[in-house]
Amino acid sequence: MTEFEPVIGLEVHCQLKTATKMFCGSTTVFGREPNSQVDPVTLGLPGALPVINAKAVDLAVRAALALGGAVQERSKFDRKHYFYPDLPKGYQISQYDQPYCLGGGVDIELPDGRKKFVGLIRIHMEEDAGKLIHQDQGGFSEVDLNRAGVPLIEIVTLPDIRSSAEAYAYLVELKRSLKWVSVSDCEMQEGSLRCDANVSVRPVGQQKFGTRVEIKNLNSFRSVEAAIDYEIQNQIALIRAGRGAEIRQETKLWDPDAKTTRSMRGKEDAADYRYFPDPDLPPLHVTPERIQAIRVTMPELPKAREERFATAFGFDRALAHEITAEMEIADYFEALLARGAKPRLAANWTREEAQRLANEQHRTLQDAAPLDTMAKLIKLVEEGQVARVVAKMDCTELFASGEEPQAFFEKRGKIQVQDAGQLSAWVAATIAQEAKVVADVKGGKLAALGRLVGVTMKLSGGKAEPNAVKVELMRQLGVSA
Repeated sequence: MTEFEPVIGLEVHCQLKTATKMFCGSTTVFGREPNSQVDPVTLGLPGALPVINAKAVDLAVRAALALGGAVQERSKFDRKHYFYPDLPKGYQISQYDQPYCLGGGVDIELPDGRKKFVGLIRIHMEEDAGKLIHQDQGGFSEVDLNRAGVPLIEIVTLPDIRSSAEAYAYLVELKRSLKWVSVSDCEMQEGSLRCDANVSVRPVGQQKFGTRVEIKNLNSFRSVEAAIDYEIQNQIALIRAGRGAEIRQETKLWDPDAKTTRSMRGKEDAADYRYFPDPDLPPLHVTPERIQAIRVTMPELPKAREERFATAFGFDRALAHEITAEMEIADYFEALLARGAKPRLAANWTREEAQRLANEQHRTLQDAAPLDTMAKLIKLVEEGQVARVVAKMDCTELFASGEEPQAFFEKRGKIQVQDAGQLSAWVAATIAQEAKVVADVKGGKLAALGRLVGVTMKLSGGKAEPNAVKVELMRQLGVSA
């Protein structure tokens, strides 16, 4: 990689979160019976006319604002012609030379701490095609038109990306931004977020781009990484072998089982699609007033919120990013702060137990771990009334019971004993029964104290406070940290 430089651009198709399709009233619900969500417009029947979905336009504008793009007051829809069996009209309604958004970009941070800005060329609106289901037996494919006409935005980067790691970081940040502003659910397994990668290589220092290969319909971020890495190495190997002329502009598919790309078809250029303005749709006019009305509804964006959490609470970048991975998580965390929880404790209980419960139960954070109950549980742990290990072990049962945390732990005898005499007795019993470990501690192996703390906690039935146990152990054994 010191000899060659990869040049990568990504095209991300994102389904907008609307109830109906881009140009007609058919529903966009996922998972319905095949070909049950069609109508004359979807089927391209004679006399059927498209009508622009206003909600889709508003969501597209939100996406543009979230990504720093310049929304164009005037844009238009075009017909993109090609024959696929999953487009009954024989063309796709898209935007060609006058997209609704120009520019913008995404700030990314790589695992090694390097930061980079990935610029966007454009974002445009279009409709999706249907889905072909290829049968292993019988040599035929079935067509499901439920997706045909679903509203999409296509987000096209500049060729700014130089590695699969940068591509992965870009996609993670892009997904976070789009979900954050409620533009899309970004469910890749449902096809609402899909990525095509354009990959070429060139000698380091050369300004001219190499011949690019497009890898289509990558359906996971790891697939994007793997496909890009394979294609980079494949192109470098061909060039080194004197076979660089074999690299041609084409469209490839990624085979995740064979972990290789394979040719799908020659890559079309714009002229092949015979673009022209759709005569059934007027130019799209998005007024400055409409853009401003959408702008004022935008939430604090994730990067800004991440920066605020890092600065205000002293979080490292990884923790701040984790707490702002989704708006629901950040909102839950801040709601705990409003109920008196300290930032570090609120962050840890949010990202660990609240998220675990929500994932296990397929519920929202607030439904799985109600805020008032969580705040009271954190307070009991902070005050030393309930051991952290006990609280974590019993929190699933606590939230399922609907009981108040104080009553829940009192009923089960798990409120920690504050009596110094009782604590001293438990520690003395531990020392008496763990002679070998005691000898290790007195011999300088202070790490063995953890074993004695654990035994004491077991003897107490979880009623002893671990830090107090450690202090008492060191006092009785006559050792210091």
